[in-house]
Amino acid sequence: MSQKPGIVITPLRPEQAADFLRFFDHERGAAFADNPQWAKCYCHYYQLPKSIRWASLSAPQNRTSMQARIEVGEMEGYLAYDGAEVVGWVNAQPRHKLPHCFARLGISPTPLACAPFEAAAIVCFVIAPTQRRRGIARAAVRRARIIRRARHQARRCLSIQVRRQRARRRSLPRPAADLPRCGVQRT
Repeated sequence: MSQKPGIVITPLRPEQAADFLRFFDHERGAAFADNPQWAKCYCHYYQLPKSIRWASLSAPQNRTSMQARIEVGEMEGYLAYDGAEVVGWVNAQPRHKLPHCFARLGISPTPLACAPFEAAAIVCFVIAPTQRRRGIARAAVRRARIIRRARHQARRCLSIQVRRQRARRRSLPRPAADLPRCGVQRT
């Protein structure tokens, strides 16, 4: 199994909405304890068209939107637990559910050799500051790949574009992460 000892990584389910929200809760949650300017995000940033100004949304608005998405099963991703405490999150979902992520990142969509619903996109990793450098994000990505393959999704299409985005990450708003590649030559 690809999980770290003591860390359990599970796909986000509607009954985990309270855990997700508690992890991100503005000014109290562990997610952005060291990055307060993103404490209102709730991983909502990449869900929005660029025509909606991010600064115009409040933490309660983002929280309500994400709670609704989770409760109806629309939001996908993976929570990392250490016991009963959420210590990490990876936003990994079918690419067609993230139609605005490339515009938000300020880059062109990567070409696909498969249908968008067959490809998975990973747009965000958030690890609690006290849990970083323990391999939790890496384990979460491995777990996401295993589960997506089992669902016959992204069989060939989930790969991480690391080298190409590494230079751009410094200029991207946090939380920024690597994007998927599907049928694209490595750079």
